[in-house]
Formats: sequence, C-alpha cells, structure tokens
Amino acid sequence: MDIKHIILKSIYGQPTTEEQQFLDQWLVQDNHQRLYNRLRANINNMQAVEYLAAIDVEKTLGEMKSRSSQLSPINAQQGSTFHFALIHSHLWKVAAVLLLLIVGGTFWYHEHTRVTPPQISEEVQTAMQKSRESGHVAAKVENINAQHSSSITQEVRQLYHVDEQFAEQLAEAKRITTYQDKEYWVTLDDGTLVHLNYNSRLIYPEKFGDRRDVILDGEAYFMVAKDKSRQFVVHTPQGDVRVYGTEFNVNTRFETVDGSQQMTSVVLVNGSVGFTPKNGSETMMKPGQELSILNSQMSINEVDTAPYVAWNEGKFFFEEWPLERIMQVMAHWYGRKVEFKSNDIKQQKYSGNFDRYEDIHPTIEAIEAITGLKITINATQIIIEP
Repeated sequence: MDIKHIILKSIYGQPTTEEQQFLDQWLVQDNHQRLYNRLRANINNMQAVEYLAAIDVEKTLGEMKSRSSQLSPINAQQGSTFHFALIHSHLWKVAAVLLLLIVGGTFWYHEHTRVTPPQISEEVQTAMQKSRESGHVAAKVENINAQHSSSITQEVRQLYHVDEQFAEQLAEAKRITTYQDKEYWVTLDDGTLVHLNYNSRLIYPEKFGDRRDVILDGEAYFMVAKDKSRQFVVHTPQGDVRVYGTEFNVNTRFETVDGSQQMTSVVLVNGSVGFTPKNGSETMMKPGQELSILNSQMSINEVDTAPYVAWNEGKFFFEEWPLERIMQVMAHWYGRKVEFKSNDIKQQKYSGNFDRYEDIHPTIEAIEAITGLKITINATQIIIEP
C-alpha cells in the first residue's frame, strides 16, 4: 500500500478498514505519530501549493534513524545537545516534505475524488413537476437490510454479476419498483439522477462506498454524477454498463422490430461508456450509438438520441414510426387498449412531438390531424379507422 495515498485519505476522505489498519501500524513506529499529528494540526492553515513530488517517505525516515544510530556512544554523550538538534532537524525536514507532499497532492486528490452532480435542465425539472401533478409518479419503495436479504440470493447474484463487495453494500439498500403505467425519479447517494420508466426495478445501496453499483431490470435514463475515483456500474442480466459521468438510457426489455423478442438496449447520449457482456470483453460506445444484445449477440448502430432525451423530458417523440407502434405507446401510457379497424393503416409511418402529461384528448386530436384518420376514445379503448 502507498502510505502517501493513505495519509491523504485519512485527512481528506475516509480510508477503508484495511487502509486504516495499515496506517495504524505505520503510526506506532518511531516518530511517525508525532509527524502525523503535526500534519493534521497545520494542514488547514497552509497556503495551497502546486507541488507534488515522488518522495519516498519511508526511505527518508529510515535515513534519519540511520544517521542518528551512527553516532558513537562517546559522541552521543559529549554532544547530546547536537544529537537532539540533529534528530529534531531531520524530523522537521521529513515533516516539511510530507506537508508539501500532502498540500500539493490536495489538488490531485480533491480533483480525483470530487463528485459533481449532473446539471438538471429546466426541461427535465418541468417534466418532473408535471409528472407529479398528473399522478404518473408512483412506485413501490422498499428498504432492504441484513434481515431482509431476498434481493441478494444466490440466483440474483448470478443473474446480475454481484460480487462479495457489492453484496455487502446491498445489505443496506433500497428497491424501487414502478407500476404498470407509472414512472419515478430517484436521486442516489452521489447525486446521480435516475428516471425509471414504467414496470421497472432499481436496486441500489443507500450509501456508496469505494464503488457505485446499481441493479436495473426494465428501462431507466441515467444522469450520472462525475466522480473520477469511482466508476458507476449498471448491472443488467445481459451484462454491465460502466461509466464515470454521462447520460445514457438502458432498457432490458426493448422489443425487436417485429415485437417477437425482447433485448437489452443501451443508448449513449453524452460521454463515454463501456458494456461488458457475460463472459466477454468490454466494448466502448460513442455518443449517438445504440448497443443491442439479443441472444448473446451484440451489435452497435448509429441512432437518433432525440427520442430518448425527449421521454426523459416528458415528451413523446416519434420519427417515422409505424402507426401501430405509436398507438401502442399511447395506449399503454393512457391505460387503454388500441383497436385498428383496418390492418392496412398499421404500418403507415408518422413523426411527431407531444407533451406526455397533456390530457389524452388534445394529444389524440393532434395525431388525428396529422394522420387524417378517424380516432375515437372511450373509457377503455382507442379505436382507429381509415
């Protein structure tokens, strides 16, 4: 272990149990505790210095002790004052080196461990407010603790690639499950904002430690807080999405074009993420790409990210979508079934952009005007005729 890094963490952060034990063992050695106490007492009064040198602290202390021990007993007896001054001088040299090291390293450490919450646009804030007012925000929120460990059974751990360290974090966690026609926004411990779509589930630790891992089943839009020291990992049944700070959409139930199968889809809006499938190597993505996984087969394609950004901002966005797909989305959102009086119109393609939190009537009227079709609404159905 690097004692310099551990000293930094002990002053500015929270060392792990193993690091704290290593520091405790280091402190009981000659002169270490005295130096450490002086560092802690003076560090807050020092001016920031842009200096960071690769200095071997142990070697410097060793040389100091070696020089002290090389004094003969006679010299030591005759020159006790000089001996004390020599030791004192070396102590302060080492202290000065450590002070410069730590103060200079403060810039690196703070930058390396700084957590920057995502910038939430006015559009997203408005969408969150409208969703609450419309009654579309609803989910089952459960606390998970050591006595209620159903979320980390062996089956779940295998499905979502949960290792021992992540399993320990999940001993104190939350599980959010959205209802069939609802959505939910949740802010995680680091400031990351997650927008859960309907019928989705998110499991996450109440407090992140040395890592930031969550489990997703369903669809969610992630606006991840930037933290260079800790990756953010989304565990899905098909593999893991790894990221430091970005915006992306993950859907583990994305339907194929013909609607016959479900696949996992990752769409990168901003930043850079990597996807690691089961028993595979990591594949990096660029903004504007969609990575799809179906039956262990992975592909990457260029996509328009506008529909994914739009739904996060509370809009329906259709770009040359078949009418059948458009109406399926509408019917699900408004809690109705759709009926086509003619199969010929199902595959006609249209584009549009609508407010998701509008009442169903103005939205359907707008679609009716665009398509030129007759659309009738009742309490349970949306009926479409040529």
